[in-house]
Amino acid sequence: MSTEAKSYFVNLHPTSMDEISTTYIDDPELIQYEIKATPDQLEKIKHLVSETHAHDMEAQNLFTFRHFDEHIEENDRYEFERGFEHVLHAIYDLGTPDTKAKIEEMHWFDKPH
Repeated sequence: MSTEAKSYFVNLHPTSMDEISTTYIDDPELIQYEIKATPDQLEKIKHLVSETHAHDMEAQNLFTFRHFDEHIEENDRYEFERGFEHVLHAIYDLGTPDTKAKIEEMHWFDKPH
């Protein structure tokens, strides 16, 4: 297995957040960040993004699939926010200089690690 880092584009658009592509998609509706990742790093970030997207979908589907429960809704929102922060840290860590600058401009977290 190759350990060489390759370029990937992480899509953080809410409806297709779990898609990671090897090519940039020229669509202003998409929120994409370029990263350089080895196969192992790619698998880890795919898992993070997938888990976060699943919590986002759970929160969106609360009224459709579950009876209203404020505790469940609050927990799903917390899990999504926590997961999203982990995803942003991972993207920052693997990001190109342009990606890092974009994330820093968002002021989502105090200091990237």
